[in-house]
Amino acid sequence: MRAMRTIRDILAAEATVVSFVVLNAVAIFMTPLFAHGSTWERVISHVDFVCVLYFMLESAIKINRDGWRGYIDVGWNRFDFLIVLCSLPVLLEPFVDLKGFGIVMVLRLGRLFRLFRVMQFIPNLDRMAAGIGRALRASVGVLMAIVIVNIIFALGGTLLFGEFAPKHFGNPLMSMYTTFKVFTVEGWYEIPDMIAANTDSDLMALGVRVYYVVAVVVGGLIGLSLANAVFIDEMTADNNKLLEEKIDELSRELRELKGMLADREHPRGSGRARRGPRT
Repeated sequence: MRAMRTIRDILAAEATVVSFVVLNAVAIFMTPLFAHGSTWERVISHVDFVCVLYFMLESAIKINRDGWRGYIDVGWNRFDFLIVLCSLPVLLEPFVDLKGFGIVMVLRLGRLFRLFRVMQFIPNLDRMAAGIGRALRASVGVLMAIVIVNIIFALGGTLLFGEFAPKHFGNPLMSMYTTFKVFTVEGWYEIPDMIAANTDSDLMALGVRVYYVVAVVVGGLIGLSLANAVFIDEMTADNNKLLEEKIDELSRELRELKGMLADREHPRGSGRARRGPRT
């Protein structure tokens, strides 16, 4: 009984889980590198098959050990269980061609997120996670503003330039993607230059260039820079708070020191001693 419990603990240990996650990821990565039906392709498929069986066994062990309620209460376990369910069709590979289930291969890569547990060894991880949470919350307003600006420029681009560049502005969704590329500033001038080349109107050529200069300034230089500044400011808020606490402590100690010096220069009761008793 003790030996079975030891084996169960080894199979469910974090090191074992991470090892199989890495092995499974390597197998998935190498699968497209070899011809279908080759020896190496069959070996990799068998490795992948064994990994899926292990993940099923791992879930079964944890459910048996912790109970269904205790197992499902852990967020990582819920994520793992979903990935295991999505991976079940792989068990049919020896009998059925699963080329139509390519999404299953992608879903199994989700188990790589288990590698984030390695981050628990990073010093001050809790402080860093808290900083990221604060930064994300503080950036929500700026990001929403950028989305709204994106929608405005995208709808304008669809109405104004849709017939000249249907691949980029054929519908609002395509226009939003094109506008976001413009906001990133990388190669932003190529799109207005292409539209200008497709029109015979000098006024339209000038208008599209002015339109996207404004888009770059508003959405790229101002919008994204503001979002980046807010994010960094909130990430470093802990350092600023620590500095403020040290400054407050230093100010308190300076006040105490001034009080001690004042008492030494003017001891209490010295005035009465000089005046002496009244007659």
